[in-house]
Amino acid sequence: MSYRPSSPAHVRTRVDVSLLSISDRACLRLLEYARVCTASQLAALLYPSLRTALRRTRKLSLQNLVTRESLPPDRGGIPLAYRLSSSGRRHIHLNAYRSPGLITTRHSLDGVEFVASLVRHDPGLVQLWWPEWLIPDYDWGVKPDHLVVIDNGDASALILVEVDESTERPPVIRDRLRAYAKLFEDHRVGWHLLWVANSCERLARLRQIAGSMKDAMLAGRCWGVAIDDVSDRGAGAEVMAIGAKDAPRPLRGIAADPKARRSNYEVGSAAWISLLANGGREDIGPLWHGVERVHAETAPAPADIALVAEVATEPATVAAVNDSAVEEPAQPAAPEAPATTSGSVTLEEPATPRDPDEDLQHMFGGELVRLILGAAGEGSRAARAVELLAERGNVRYLLDDLQLLCSSGKLAQQLQALAVIRNVRVPTDDSYHLRARDLLLRLVDQRNEPALVKAALVVLETFERRDEADSRLDYGA
Repeated sequence: MSYRPSSPAHVRTRVDVSLLSISDRACLRLLEYARVCTASQLAALLYPSLRTALRRTRKLSLQNLVTRESLPPDRGGIPLAYRLSSSGRRHIHLNAYRSPGLITTRHSLDGVEFVASLVRHDPGLVQLWWPEWLIPDYDWGVKPDHLVVIDNGDASALILVEVDESTERPPVIRDRLRAYAKLFEDHRVGWHLLWVANSCERLARLRQIAGSMKDAMLAGRCWGVAIDDVSDRGAGAEVMAIGAKDAPRPLRGIAADPKARRSNYEVGSAAWISLLANGGREDIGPLWHGVERVHAETAPAPADIALVAEVATEPATVAAVNDSAVEEPAQPAAPEAPATTSGSVTLEEPATPRDPDEDLQHMFGGELVRLILGAAGEGSRAARAVELLAERGNVRYLLDDLQLLCSSGKLAQQLQALAVIRNVRVPTDDSYHLRARDLLLRLVDQRNEPALVKAALVVLETFERRDEADSRLDYGA
């Protein structure tokens, strides 16, 4: 009797999850985190492109770590949803979980889509995202579907998200609104309730149901938005007041608390992906009530202002700033006071002009990156922001900012990121070189513009020369 060998597609191989890439390990954790995701959502939160997300999830599916489920057709084609398989749960040491039905699946997908759209359109805005099962039980009388914290650099908000799929009856909705109004009595500043409706018609119905309620605690605190609007415009989507008569505003306008709610692990950043891959969790302590913002008010010395103004007027090249030594300008001698006679008017000395880019020195790395993204990588302020990123060399957060620039899809911004990677001075940090090299290889492999690929290859050669020089020093020692 002869035995026909199985085809390679059906051969099950033993998988060591610890050998997977950081993004793939984070993908497994995210599918446990959110229960279910689509490829476009994974691309917004973890992977650099939709094509990469489809390729990586297919590999994870062949390794029996994730499962693929068909969703109802939408605008042609059959979309797929991804879940963590029972084998994948065992590999990351999780208990069994029963897959929900179609209604619950759509409910979960809309919640993930809300966060993924904010990250896609407004990187750096979402500081924290916890789904329902991660939110601690504080005996609030109601439990939101998601907890999202946003901070735009000037103001912040803690948003309790309720996803509505047109299944709740009006009495249940009114009871929830009363429970949230009671909750806001103890948390008056910075806390908001946001209903994410599955359609504009449902949003209008929610406003009609809550129209008869006149609770002062809901004024300026309870809002509603359609998920399609968030998918199209991100934080620019228009939110409508529910249970109050407040004027419509952009979603980012909900952030009105002057206190800071900043996190070292912004959702979608490289630091957040690494934390997710390692099974960690953010500390919500400083985000709960916010902390006072620290605004530096000390004016720089006149010599520093002159140096910054000189650098800003020259062509912006990071290499010239980092590689060449800049001498401090000599202090000019004070001019002699002109002789005055009686009846003459003494003219005041002209004030020292202030550097227009002085405020950049007080910005965080994420704020500098948003400035570069907003300026499309062009202009003197964007060039000065690139110089500041390279000068600071804080590798703990620098790579998160560089990943945003590299994934922007715009040539000028990506070239700015390459300038930072090439000129930052951290010869002793191996983790920086490894992650920076990974970013460079990703730029080369993604079929980008020839100029970008050429620049990335030049930076890779620079890294190799540095490694060879370091190895010679170590060998000589």
